[in-house]
Amino acid sequence: MSTSPNPTTVPEARARIDEINERVVELLAERQAIVDALCELKADADRTVRDPEREAELLAHVRAVADEAGLPPTLAETLFEEILAHSVERQRRQRADGAAGPSAEESSAEEPAEKATGAVSTCGAQA
Repeated sequence: MSTSPNPTTVPEARARIDEINERVVELLAERQAIVDALCELKADADRTVRDPEREAELLAHVRAVADEAGLPPTLAETLFEEILAHSVERQRRQRADGAAGPSAEESSAEEPAEKATGAVSTCGAQA
């Protein structure tokens, strides 16, 4: 891996970008594995998939970190909104695959999106 902060040729710049892209993908895979574990932890604790307060905190934090790093906060927020959406959907599928169905009490507490998909989940998306 190149350690030069400022590539001096197009091939060098592209090679650095490729290295960074690979690290980003590896980190996303690591995050996904943690989300899967969190899903089970949340299920054991009878927690819902979505936690709007946690999601808002996560997005605010991502915006602040992006701003400090010189990255447009809206770009970071947009990327993480997509990551969160993927996490929510993955957890809903994971819970649906392992659950026989919601109880009447769970059904009344579902979020509209969960009702629409028919996949009630009791694990958390806010990894």
